[in-house]
Amino acid sequence: MGPVSDRIHDDEADTSVTIVRALLDEQCPQWADLELHQLLTSGTDNAMWRISPPSGPDHIVRLPRTEGAAASLVKELTVLPALADRLPVRVPTIAYAGQPSPVFSHPWAVVEWLDGGDAWQARSSLLDPDTDALAADLAETVRAIGAITDIDVPNRVPGTRGGPLLPLLVDLEQWLTDEQWDAARLLDVEAVRNSAAESAEAATAEIVADRFVHGDLIPGNILVSDRRLQAIIDWGGAGIGDAALDLVPAWSILDRRGRGVFRAATGATETAWLRARAFALQQAVGGVLYYVPRGHQLGEVMRRTLARILSDR
Repeated sequence: MGPVSDRIHDDEADTSVTIVRALLDEQCPQWADLELHQLLTSGTDNAMWRISPPSGPDHIVRLPRTEGAAASLVKELTVLPALADRLPVRVPTIAYAGQPSPVFSHPWAVVEWLDGGDAWQARSSLLDPDTDALAADLAETVRAIGAITDIDVPNRVPGTRGGPLLPLLVDLEQWLTDEQWDAARLLDVEAVRNSAAESAEAATAEIVADRFVHGDLIPGNILVSDRRLQAIIDWGGAGIGDAALDLVPAWSILDRRGRGVFRAATGATETAWLRARAFALQQAVGGVLYYVPRGHQLGEVMRRTLARILSDR
């Protein structure tokens, strides 16, 4: 294991093994001498290290890479206790809320390990016709998430996924036209625009019911085992917004058959489905343009999502 964890962003903090070891020594001496195993996943907000205490479950040390990721982690640490035992699947349990220090300027955390592989690692097994049960699991969980009414989280604002759709489509067009991203080199710009235009018609066609949403149900945040949903992680994007946002697994996780099962089980209206597709489209385009040139696997996650959206029109 090298001295520095793989860097993803230009402005990220040092999350190397040296920093992790120093933080544990400073704040969690009971774990300071344990072996550290870095997890290289499709996630990009946190560097993650697995430790195995002599008793009890394994733990994950999570160090946010950027200021934005640190703010999301702080919010997540307030949301997770409120979610305990309220969903049909597991969510992370906090083992320690780390404090900023001269060693590392951001808040950080230790959470208990959850069994299951993420849906990107398990992608070869999540193909039609074997995803009906997973699609049903996801639908049940999305409905349960949307039924929560008493957790204090911020509203999704214009220009963010889950906020009003039209400002988000303006943001999408900026991804496509800004010369720094060279969008035409990495994706079919006209196909993306056509898909966005179809969704724009849904922006004012239905009154949007804002609900509690996870906000980022992409493969890296979905833990599965034997093609069944086991847990949902990374709740830092939770908020109050368009419930259609949590329909994104239709394209980020599921193939065509599973998508149909999921849609039927959620009872999504046609306009909600179009808004969900627009949310998935904007995220996928941004992910392809940002992460593919950096060689990070999240770029491939988003490339697959984009292909599913464009083939599903």
